[in-house]
Amino acid sequence: MTIEFTCQKCEGTFEIDMQALIDGSEPLECPHCSNKATKAMGEDLIAALVELQAQITALAKKFTLTVELDTEELASANLEEEEEDDDEDDDDDDDDDDDDDDDDDDDDDDDDEEDVEEDA
Repeated sequence: MTIEFTCQKCEGTFEIDMQALIDGSEPLECPHCSNKATKAMGEDLIAALVELQAQITALAKKFTLTVELDTEELASANLEEEEEDDDEDDDDDDDDDDDDDDDDDDDDDDDDEEDVEEDA
């Protein structure tokens, strides 16, 4: 299985065999301008590819599979997901603030009741 890359620096395209990338025999480097992925990025990609390969192998017992990934689509999906998470966090923060205010109000009500009992 080959992976096609487009360099963000020079816009050159190149392909790397997935297994060659995993076993380290071919580096993630643009052959046109020598732009390289960082070591951490390369290691993370390899780990993800190994996991993907394992999952596809397991699925192959039941299904054939064709995968096409486009980083632009992934980036927009991740951005939408992050925005949804931010909205949920904002909602949670608002709820927390309301709960804190309610708790304080409840405590004040209890104090008022105690005052009334003491006066009686």
